[in-house]
Amino acid sequence: MENDNNIITIRKRDFQMAHQAFVGLMERTETILNTEARISPDEYKKLSSSTIEPHVVQIIKKACENSPFNPEEVKLISGQRFPDIIAETYYGVEVKTTKENHWTSTGSSIVESTRDLNVDDIYMLFGKLGGTPPKFKCRPYEEVLYDIAVTHSPRYLINMEIDKQDTIFAKMNTTYDKLRKSGDIITKVRHYYREKAIKSGKAEMPWWITKDNVDNSQSFNLCLWNSLPIEKKQMLKSMCMILFPEDLTPRQFKDKYNKAALWLCSYNQVIMPNIRDLYSAGGKETSIDGIELTKPIAQVFRQIIINAPQIKKMLDNPTQDLIDLIADYNPVLLTTSNLFENWLKQCETNANQYDIPLRKLIGL
Repeated sequence: MENDNNIITIRKRDFQMAHQAFVGLMERTETILNTEARISPDEYKKLSSSTIEPHVVQIIKKACENSPFNPEEVKLISGQRFPDIIAETYYGVEVKTTKENHWTSTGSSIVESTRDLNVDDIYMLFGKLGGTPPKFKCRPYEEVLYDIAVTHSPRYLINMEIDKQDTIFAKMNTTYDKLRKSGDIITKVRHYYREKAIKSGKAEMPWWITKDNVDNSQSFNLCLWNSLPIEKKQMLKSMCMILFPEDLTPRQFKDKYNKAALWLCSYNQVIMPNIRDLYSAGGKETSIDGIELTKPIAQVFRQIIINAPQIKKMLDNPTQDLIDLIADYNPVLLTTSNLFENWLKQCETNANQYDIPLRKLIGL
């Protein structure tokens, strides 16, 4: 006969009661760890990232006494899996430590591609081994993640002492569960940091800008523009012209080309020291395709004319990634279904100031 006090039975009957039982388990675990650390501080200081996890498993098993949790169902899965420890199928514990005397560290990947799909209730168990004595804190996972940083992929930053209103999820006006279940967490996080940079007036953007970067299908090595094949240069040039129309004018201003330069580096890992040459190398133009012009035009308008067919091809059949980028950097193009026409109108606004019949010269 099924035990009415088993956590799985309680969970079926009352989900919130089961959660509170897990909260109690983690509180007892924290108490036992801190008690033992005070008694044997030197032994706890010796714990490493590889020895702390099996030790914590034994402490959680001990904390299961007189609780609905079966100690035999507390298991270490670790080994690049998330979370590190699973209890009774649905409850997880992520273990982090630092040898320093503070409550901060770098956490797990934001995309959680190795997450156990059954686990829906996770606690962070954090060991501050650099203090005297070492100390431990246990808190709900989503309550201790305050920002995102990048090592080899975007990862949460941990602070065990922050208030709930200071989590990264509060800053993004969402919740941990909503974000992780959203379908494309990278797009949403990218948008948050993009908007944050705009509001602060900073010329910056996250280099881990798409899910392709996170999945490692794009190179993490930087390269110089001159090392690229011609086809790659042409594609990137067209993309810059689509995303950053403010550069498509002879007029000079303080931050001109900055966004395009950052985008080439952050999104494509390409550095172009003289990005202005994309638009203005060669001075004024006196002819287009062998046809003499009535008056010379700035080189940037020639670049618009000769790149327009490629840009039309890209905008008439945009990829989802291109649409996402346009939404971030040049959303005016999405106001109607004819993206190329909207782009052309932007270019004409600049050209009309110099009495240049841009649409006629493009001939599309």
